[in-house]
Amino acid sequence: MTRLLRLYPGAWRDRYGDELVALLEEHPTTLADHFDLIRGALDARLHPQIRGSAATPDKELSMNQRILGAMAAIGGLVWIVGIVSTYLLPLDVYGERDTSLAVWGVAIGAGLIGIALGELGTRPGSASWPGHAIAIASISLGVTVLLGWPWLVIGLTGLPLMVMLGAARAYQTDALPGRAVAALGVASVTALVGVFGFTGGPLYAAIGVAGLVLAVMAFRSIEAPPAAEHPA
Repeated sequence: MTRLLRLYPGAWRDRYGDELVALLEEHPTTLADHFDLIRGALDARLHPQIRGSAATPDKELSMNQRILGAMAAIGGLVWIVGIVSTYLLPLDVYGERDTSLAVWGVAIGAGLIGIALGELGTRPGSASWPGHAIAIASISLGVTVLLGWPWLVIGLTGLPLMVMLGAARAYQTDALPGRAVAALGVASVTALVGVFGFTGGPLYAAIGVAGLVLAVMAFRSIEAPPAAEHPA
C-alpha cells in the first residue's frame, strides 16, 4: 500500500507522507482505499497546492497544461492507431483481423483523453469533483471495452457521450473555446453514428481526433489562458 505513495509529488510526501502511512497502518486497507490513493496522487500532480521554493504558480500551471496536452495527444494517437489496425493487420486463417490492438488502443486512449478532458476544465487548486468524475468515468468505460461483449457496447457508447459531457463542462468553465467544443461535439456524434450505424472503425476513430483537438487546445492555453475564470 505504501508503494502507492511514490505516485505523489515529493513536496506532498515530505509534508503528509508520514501522517498518511501512520493512518494506513491503523486499519486494514480495502480496494477503495487503493483507488482513493491513486485518485489523490493524480489530483496532487495535476493541481498542486504545495509548491516548492523554486516553482511559481504560472510555471506549475504551464506544466500541468503540458502534461494534459501530452496525455490527450498520446491518447488520440493510440486510439487512431488501434482503430486503423483493424484494417491494416493481415487476415488470419479464418479471414479475420486481430482486434486486440484496437481494443487496447480504445481502452488506453479513453483513459488518457478522459483525464485530459476532465482536468482541463478544473482550475488548479479547485476542490471540485466533476472533472475528476469525468476522468474516472472515462477510465472505467475504457475498462469495459476490455471486458468484451456485451460490456464492449456500453464502453463504445458511453465514451463519446463522456466526451460531449466533458466538453460542455470545459466550455462552461471557460477552459475550452466554443470552436473546440463544437469540434469535440462533432467527433462524438460521428463516433456514435459509427456505433449505431454499424459502420465500425472509420467513424469511431473520430474520438481519437477529439483527443488531438484537446492536445492542441491544452498547449495553446499555455500561451493564451482564458481571460475569465469561474469556480470549477
